[in-house]
Amino acid sequence: MGPRLRLALRQPDDGLVVAGPEADGLGEVELVAFAAHGRLSGRIRLDSARLSDMLNDNEVFQLEGVLAERLPEGGSRLIKAVEIRRGELLLVFAAGPRGDRAHRRQTVARALSVKVGPYLVTGDVHTTPGLDPLLHFRHRRPMVPLTDAVVQYQGPKGPVQEFADTVVVNRERTDWVRRSESIGVPTSGPGQLGRPTN
Repeated sequence: MGPRLRLALRQPDDGLVVAGPEADGLGEVELVAFAAHGRLSGRIRLDSARLSDMLNDNEVFQLEGVLAERLPEGGSRLIKAVEIRRGELLLVFAAGPRGDRAHRRQTVARALSVKVGPYLVTGDVHTTPGLDPLLHFRHRRPMVPLTDAVVQYQGPKGPVQEFADTVVVNRERTDWVRRSESIGVPTSGPGQLGRPTN
């Protein structure tokens, strides 16, 4: 398929979001975006400390050098550039920083299952202790990060499960949201232990 693909976001009136790392130190991260009929893969240069913030702060993006895969039928093609609105993005696999540790608050991870278009996502939403996770999810900005996530969907060869540290879900496009069976545990914070690993 040739050299590694690059994905950049362009604001319609502001030019490419491609400030060099010397300008803000944010750099590029891997990105996979899921729309109703497929997925788009590449890279993105952050203009915010977290990808979820960048997705929430902008509404229209120009994707460049994209590998577009059609789901569930199969088939793919390279596209030089395509404009996509935030409302067309159902999920985004997020990589890169999770924000400034100095500004993190103690949170509890609560497991949710979210149906958005043809995708079923199970992951943890991070809430303040004692807050209902469904209420928290409903009142977040449109793009909500879920950590330790699993995404299930139909691929050309049958059911697919993909795992990701963080999946950003478009709350405005969800069909339903439910609590999962898992019990939330405290996440890492000052003087706190993180989620146990196997």
